[in-house]
Amino acid sequence: MAKKRNRITSEMSKTIAESSPLIKKATTKVVTEDSNNLIEVGLNLLIDNPFQPRIDINVHSLNELISSIEQNGLLQPIVITEKNEDGKHIIIAGHRRYEAFKIMGRDSIKATTLKDIADKDLAILSLTENLMRENLHPIENAIAIKNILDNNIVESQNKLAEYVGLSKGYVSKLMNILKLPTSIIQVIKDDNYTDINILLLLNKLDDVETMLTVYKYVKNLTRSEAEKYIKINYLEQKTQTKEVATIKTSKSKIALDINIKMLSSEENKEVLNKIEKLQHEIESLYAVWGK
Repeated sequence: MAKKRNRITSEMSKTIAESSPLIKKATTKVVTEDSNNLIEVGLNLLIDNPFQPRIDINVHSLNELISSIEQNGLLQPIVITEKNEDGKHIIIAGHRRYEAFKIMGRDSIKATTLKDIADKDLAILSLTENLMRENLHPIENAIAIKNILDNNIVESQNKLAEYVGLSKGYVSKLMNILKLPTSIIQVIKDDNYTDINILLLLNKLDDVETMLTVYKYVKNLTRSEAEKYIKINYLEQKTQTKEVATIKTSKSKIALDINIKMLSSEENKEVLNKIEKLQHEIESLYAVWGK
């Protein structure tokens, strides 16, 4: 009997990301560098990671972080690059802490600097940090992956999956979400709907209007209920035979077999009316031929 595969949850993604080759490398580097790499840096000298996708930060979560910092102080410094040619540091990890300090009116924040960070490492560390965020929407992760691939920072989707410690299948699923129409993606993000399997099923529907109608119906259902509804009412119908009617002949009779499941109630009525009309015509012809 085949072993049942566990579904990847946000917690699993976080655990996987923390054990990925690149994050281990970065963590080791932070720990083993000279202690002088821990600095107090002005917020005005920090800039966002260019490979970090736009992230909608949850206000409630941010307020909780601010409350924690006010009570306990900053428990972990943010991670930044050394100064670039413009005298700025790029934030590698700690965007939420940086935003919290800005809201709190602070001028500076403790940070650990990493030396010699290539664009490739900067991009993948950014993605890994995203995967470690419990509440980050999978679409944001998908956008980050697409950004890295579009800029040819990593040679392939499979190689990127290896770097961040996720399965190739999971990364492929994330990328396929972006094939949904932009308008549908926006609605999904606004609702904070995160079930990847259901989003992939929506992608198999014919048009935007159908996708939106089905999404509004299934978004409050359980996964199994949503899957069943979409498959039975939409996907299985697409795989059914397109033949509405077939004719079978024998020595003694001709049979007309009509698949009424393929027809609407109005179409059923129309077909029945035509069959009755055809029956009368055949009977009239038989009456003439029989004489």
